Amino acid sequence: MALIRPDTVVLSWLLALPFFAAICTELFPRLTLRVRSEQEAESLRRGPFLLGALASLMGLLLAGALLIGISPGRPAVVDFWWTRDFYHMRFQADLLSAALSAVVCAVGVLLHTLLAGVPALSHPHHRASLLLAAQGCALGACLSADLILLFFFLQATLVCLWGLVFMDGARSANQLLATVYLGSLVFLMGALLIWRRTADSSLAALPLLLVSAEPNALRVMALLVLLGILPKIASVPGHGWLPNLAGSVPFQAAAPCVLLPIVGGAALLRLLPASFMPASVSALGVVALFLGVVSLWWGAVRAWMAPTLRQLAAWLTVAQSGHLLIAVGASMSATAPSDITSAAILQLAVAPLALAVVWVGAGVIRVRFGTDALADLAGTAVTGPLALLALLAGGLSLAGVPPLPGFWVERLLVSGLIRDGHLWFSIVILGADLLIALAVLDAGRRMLPRREPAAEPRWGSLCLSLSAALGIAMLLAAGLAGPQVAGWAQAVVRNVISISMTSSPIAP
Repeated sequence: MALIRPDTVVLSWLLALPFFAAICTELFPRLTLRVRSEQEAESLRRGPFLLGALASLMGLLLAGALLIGISPGRPAVVDFWWTRDFYHMRFQADLLSAALSAVVCAVGVLLHTLLAGVPALSHPHHRASLLLAAQGCALGACLSADLILLFFFLQATLVCLWGLVFMDGARSANQLLATVYLGSLVFLMGALLIWRRTADSSLAALPLLLVSAEPNALRVMALLVLLGILPKIASVPGHGWLPNLAGSVPFQAAAPCVLLPIVGGAALLRLLPASFMPASVSALGVVALFLGVVSLWWGAVRAWMAPTLRQLAAWLTVAQSGHLLIAVGASMSATAPSDITSAAILQLAVAPLALAVVWVGAGVIRVRFGTDALADLAGTAVTGPLALLALLAGGLSLAGVPPLPGFWVERLLVSGLIRDGHLWFSIVILGADLLIALAVLDAGRRMLPRREPAAEPRWGSLCLSLSAALGIAMLLAAGLAGPQVAGWAQAVVRNVISISMTSSPIAP
């Protein structure tokens, strides 16, 4: 009889919490039969988002407790059985998945706090519920230890984000849905084929299966998975939906632009390092490097040309997916040092937080001044200094400027590439980072006082200021703890880059 470990109970609570909170936010407005005052109406509008922020904060604390519980020993594994002979849901928490869960919850705190301070949102309880559900599905995808279960949570995340974006713009939402679903069909075929041939779709068995199984169709299907659904979710350019989201309201576009790269990147890191090192698929590393360079420079150039803060944030998201693909592609070399894979893992934890802070800054400016066009932002730094600081902190972290956390990612990636003999790739990355830094600094310069009359703020909000301050504090804390965070990334590379084959399920 299996014993119940405390960390498995924490894992179960972490999975269930956002869905329970989503139901509560959906029912929240019905707790009052009639609105008797404007103050009561305002509380009903902000209440679901404040509850979402509280649930995200609780999830962050749970993820921290999970990290403490699993760091000394083996991962925590939980099996939730549907039927004994058909299928069961398998979740596992190790250093990688637990830390990614903490990132998802931290981003959730920022987004819900931002939404709580935005006025005149239609159907706020529906928006809060969809965002919480998307957050819960992203957690499920990061913690999934089974290929079919991973596919399910990828799709569930997409559907929730589609509903969230649909409330602002049907066209952007439908493009998001259609584009990623095309690649999802490849993922589903690969998962079903592996399940049929092995009677086990566990990610623990996948590395050995892809290395040793015959015929090679299994490997080909796995390559199609990578070149199909996962790069699309990680925002590789050429698929259309991300730039269209740049025209949406900033806080609505922020959710898919931040949550989907976390989920897609988690799946990439979980499948790649142990599965695709054989020489028979070495060409995939070249493809990933090529796509990464194109994504990085395409995003950097378009960010430099962006006329609005929304488009700047959207193209910075594209550029950061390029960083991840370069790190993943370079890590597939037989001579690649561990620093490169550490950089990929650290990028997955640091970049989403920095992107969320940039989107928060864009949202604060949009709400307070009614526009985020760079040409109309003269003087906004005086009345909205936190928005300027959020833009600079998040954007310069993405450019790898010390002492922000993105510097440690750049340091690991560039030094690893140089040690592996890829000096030109290092120059390409540093050039793109310089362009990103110039784009962010130019946007900040346009917010400083000039001869033109300063834009007048329409109103202020404690929640908006709190969300910006939280994001800046998180980035600064992560930057100051850079060596420790880099050491954590090295520990992930050494111990948990692939799911342990010897982990035994522990029933909750």
